[in-house]
Amino acid sequence: MAKLSVVAALLLCLVAVASANRFTVTTTVMEDDIDNQGSQRCQEQMQRQRLNHCRMYLSQGGQYGEELSMVTDDDESNQQQEHLQQCCEQLRNFDTQCRCEALRRRIMQEGGSRGQESERMMERARYLPRMCNMRPTECRF
Repeated sequence: MAKLSVVAALLLCLVAVASANRFTVTTTVMEDDIDNQGSQRCQEQMQRQRLNHCRMYLSQGGQYGEELSMVTDDDESNQQQEHLQQCCEQLRNFDTQCRCEALRRRIMQEGGSRGQESERMMERARYLPRMCNMRPTECRF
């Protein structure tokens, strides 16, 4: 009789475990799916914001930290500051995760075949978020 009750208890435990496992739902989210959703969201934002002022700002002047010291013409300096301010406003319309990607794509559209100029623009764009007081403070291209 004792053996029968042990077997019954074991059988009852197996049924309980099987029932518990049957109701467990596993959801797997693929990293590529998240990247695709984020990329699509960034693409939509880039279609709305063309970053024209950022392009103008990046195509002018010297390296980061040299912008104002290299410019001697007040009109040119004012124009460059205006492009920087407008660029910052345009970047604020992007999700934090999309800002650097949007800058990178804009530069590639503009100067993809212009090698050295494109590299100079990328170098300047790296520090744009810091100059605009936003996160991330630096883009890694």
